[in-house]
Amino acid sequence: METIDFVVRDQAGALQRGTVLDGVEAQIIQAQSGQEISLNLRQTDFLSQQRAGSDLLLTLADGRVVTIENYFNQSGTPNRLFISSDGYLNEVAFVEADGGNLFAQYGPTEQWGKWSPSDDLIYLGRSDAIMPPGGAITGGDDEVSMLAAPLLGGMVGGGGAATVAAAAAVGGAAVLGAGGNGAGGGGSKAAPFVNEPDSSATVGGDGATKSVTVTGGGEPGAEVVVTIGDKQITTTVGDDGTFEAVFDGEDFPADGNHEAVVTVTTDGETATLDGPSFVIDTTAPVVAVTEGTKSVSDYFNADGFTKGVTLKGTGEAGTDVAVTVADKVATTTVAEDGTWSVTFQPGDLESGEYETEVSIQSTDQYGNTSTSVETLVVDTLAPTVKVTSGSQSAGDMFNGAAFSNGVTLSGESEPGATVQLTAGGITRTATVGENGTWSATWQPGTLPEGEYVSDITVVATDKFGNATTITEQLVVDTVSEVTLAADSVEVDGVVNAAERADGVTLTGTAQPGSTVDVTFGSATKAATVDANGNWSAQFATSEVPTGETVATVTAVATDSVGNSSTVTGQIQIDTLVRDLAFTGQTGGSDGIVNGAEAAQGVVMTGTVEPGSSVVVQLGQVSHAATVAPDGSWSVTFAPSDIPAGTYTTTMTATATDAAGNTDSVSQSVSVDTEAGLLTINPAPIEGDDVVNAAEASDGVAVSGTADPGAVVQVTLAGITHTVVADANGQWSSYYAAGEVAQGVYTADIIATTTDNAGNTRSATDSVQVDTRVDNLSLNKVEGDDIVSGAERLADGGVTVSGTSEIGSTVLVSLGNASMSGVVDANGNWTVTFAPGQIPQGTTDTIVSVKATDKAGNSASASHAVLIDTVVDPLNMAQAGGNDGIVSAREAEAGIDLNGRVEAGSTVVVTFDGTNYTASVDASGNWTVMIPPASIRPGTYDADILVTATDHVGNTASISDTLAIDTYAPEGPVIASYTRDGDGIRGISTEISPDTLDVHQVNADRSISEVESTSFDIDAIGERNFQFKTNVPDGSDLVVTATDTAGNSSGTYLALDDESANTRLNLSNPNLAQYNVETVDLQFAEEAQLTITEAALINLSKNTNSLVVNGFSDDTVTITGAVRDGVEVKNGQTYDIYTLGSEGTLMIDSDINVLI
Repeated sequence: METIDFVVRDQAGALQRGTVLDGVEAQIIQAQSGQEISLNLRQTDFLSQQRAGSDLLLTLADGRVVTIENYFNQSGTPNRLFISSDGYLNEVAFVEADGGNLFAQYGPTEQWGKWSPSDDLIYLGRSDAIMPPGGAITGGDDEVSMLAAPLLGGMVGGGGAATVAAAAAVGGAAVLGAGGNGAGGGGSKAAPFVNEPDSSATVGGDGATKSVTVTGGGEPGAEVVVTIGDKQITTTVGDDGTFEAVFDGEDFPADGNHEAVVTVTTDGETATLDGPSFVIDTTAPVVAVTEGTKSVSDYFNADGFTKGVTLKGTGEAGTDVAVTVADKVATTTVAEDGTWSVTFQPGDLESGEYETEVSIQSTDQYGNTSTSVETLVVDTLAPTVKVTSGSQSAGDMFNGAAFSNGVTLSGESEPGATVQLTAGGITRTATVGENGTWSATWQPGTLPEGEYVSDITVVATDKFGNATTITEQLVVDTVSEVTLAADSVEVDGVVNAAERADGVTLTGTAQPGSTVDVTFGSATKAATVDANGNWSAQFATSEVPTGETVATVTAVATDSVGNSSTVTGQIQIDTLVRDLAFTGQTGGSDGIVNGAEAAQGVVMTGTVEPGSSVVVQLGQVSHAATVAPDGSWSVTFAPSDIPAGTYTTTMTATATDAAGNTDSVSQSVSVDTEAGLLTINPAPIEGDDVVNAAEASDGVAVSGTADPGAVVQVTLAGITHTVVADANGQWSSYYAAGEVAQGVYTADIIATTTDNAGNTRSATDSVQVDTRVDNLSLNKVEGDDIVSGAERLADGGVTVSGTSEIGSTVLVSLGNASMSGVVDANGNWTVTFAPGQIPQGTTDTIVSVKATDKAGNSASASHAVLIDTVVDPLNMAQAGGNDGIVSAREAEAGIDLNGRVEAGSTVVVTFDGTNYTASVDASGNWTVMIPPASIRPGTYDADILVTATDHVGNTASISDTLAIDTYAPEGPVIASYTRDGDGIRGISTEISPDTLDVHQVNADRSISEVESTSFDIDAIGERNFQFKTNVPDGSDLVVTATDTAGNSSGTYLALDDESANTRLNLSNPNLAQYNVETVDLQFAEEAQLTITEAALINLSKNTNSLVVNGFSDDTVTITGAVRDGVEVKNGQTYDIYTLGSEGTLMIDSDINVLI
């Protein structure tokens, strides 16, 4: 036995190599999906192949069994098996026989020499064959004929290999391991096969030949059973190693998709092979109509036809359908759900009334066709309809007698049609008989009586739904109308004497064309009727009764269609006036109307016929008397109707009764109304007829004229004085100050005198009293009596307003400024003080107003006003500490800004573009904290704007800048160090503008400052530090640089303690306060530095980054770090690493790094 190499290549091209060990009988190669497995074997090394589930079992000639697990996997890409030796590669394919035994087929794939993708699978060696247990294979051709040789490839074993090659060329396969260990005779057997097993053929369509053939080969004499669908052919492999199975006639398979299955039985062993695929469809498609034709009771009337003719049906999915109507063709394809539909658009087919053939031809996807015939029913013609009796067009109408029997209409239309008639909203339906006639009746009481012409809507609808509508008229006249205008005879329905004298005409109305007979009292007249139905009848004076009576009138009308009606009325006859007389006396007991009586008016009374009207004339004045229901009447003549003086006049009463009859009576009236002279002086009292407060204080005089010696009663505002006219007829009355009431009012003046005859005369006047200024008020200035800076400047200055008596003038003062104003028609006044008249700053002042009314009265009002136009004080204290610069450490705590402002103000601080509202205490101290997150890192001047608004709305701002410097300087660069036998004496750094300090890391991990003296050596650009006391060996240094803002960064200097393998640990928590951002290993021998993420983050508050400088003898361990790339800084190359989630390292590329 010997080892056997193999290689496995997956789909990605990855290779796995292995060895089948010698001396181990059962070994396993694990396969997955889509793999290529190549064994360093020849075909002669195999004894047999067998399938066990998804595993392939290969039995080698020496008895070893190699199992390739999962070779026949059911999912994914199939696996492929190759054998290779001597530079050749052959693929092995299998045909399964009974019992899991496999026929192996070999095909050439590649040969070593020219490059190929299969080179990974090719083995160049292996010259020794695998021998069966106990010795080598010997014998002639029969001993090796059971093993298949490559179709192409190297010759194996001389003449025996040629025989095998010949067998493989004929049968393509050899049976291996059938029932034994491969030894023994029997000759080779040809493996069965099917020609073109992967091909596919279709049989179908009109005229197709119903025949299919399957061919193949195998061992001569082997039984072959070929199955296609429901048919099976049994045949035998011929001597030439081929077979043929023909399916035709009764053996032709039914329609369907079939896979040919070939079963070959050779010497009791059966192999099942896949054959070609056949799609068979020779059956014509069946198409049915479900909508649109006569067979499914469908038709197209006028309405449906205008929308197009649509036919629908069912059929075999994918079948082409062509529908022909007349010379029009519409095509479609049956959808997946088995339905189809075609539409002939409007205009494609002729309208009218007809039936026509529909041809439906269907062709399925295999070419099978069928044709069916349907019938299309079209009726787009609407039926005719007319009315032959009962309508106006037929010359018919319904009078009262006819209407009492009901209303019937008859007509003609298409036989079988339905006729609907609608009159007065009531519908009747009739069916047209076979003779084409129809009739419909509305029973008595269905339609309203009266005289009217009503539309009748007639709709005829044929059996296809086509409809025709006509409109006729129904004429109904069931009434005869007549009226009597009794109430309007002689306008008012009463005949008086004057109206009787010229005869009486009676009137009324009737239907045009009617005759009317009128009876009045005992006389009857034939009335005259005009074209509009108005009638009149004239009765002579002798035919009209006299006195007061009621006469009856009857009118009988007969219309043109024979309907008649009667109306009766009554007419009042009144030809006289009764009971007219005076019952009162004018002028009292003496019958003379004096001044007092005339002043009260004169009343006269009398009687008359009830319902009459009476007009009474006194002199030239007439008034209508008031007549009571009992006929008594009264009339009043106003004083103005009775002229003053002494005279005699006549009073006449004229009565008109309700019928219009008139009568009159008269009497004489004596008048005497004169009473003497009396006047009030027309000159204005106090010069303007207005008494103001000052004038009222010294009294008021009223004067006038009268007959000399006349007694005059003078009244002023209700206070009466008696005075006597002097010899010149002058009189005067004085009213003291106490008699003139204060206020604003009209004081009436009345003067009265009475003569000897008892006549009284009065004169009146009035004077205005106004002793005060009304409605004076002063509004709050600017709404709150506080004038702010904005209010001082807004709208042209500060407006002061109020109210006062209409027509007054005002003088308004604000501080030292005064403005005049006028009160408007609504009693309002307004003045505006210009900004220049208002002082600036904060001050208390008085606003006042003095109003003077038109009467000369004056009044004042005032109150205090605060003028506040500035915010004072407003300042800000210095921020940023003593140096006025915010460093990174100060920024970490936030920035406290503060200052002073006017108490009660609000303060908004804008810092670097962001607004913050400050807190302001009761004393005006303000403060605001700028949070660290709002402070941008960097070096810049942050703008600060402080805006204050005081309690009255004044605003002020101050601005400043604050220096921000949060960037730490670069860590000091160590140039050299000096040592002696006692330790480190000093170091030198590159010259820096920052402050440099040196600290010692002690053995106990504490850190202390190293006292030193430093000086710059400009020639070499270094700063030299000389330590006052040597730093002991074994100590490291921390050198810090601090800029003017207080930002600092440190360099950790590892010093050489003259021993190799200097180990450094940066986990010292005390390093955090020095912001170590650089570690310098250059002066340490073979330094070994270990850095963790926690230690790195603790080194500096500025950043989580660390720079490590050193040489190739130094080692840095950063377990778990990830290398991110390379960066060149100051000419030195650094490797960049990420440590944990936050840490970053730049390590000199010369340093050894362990991760």
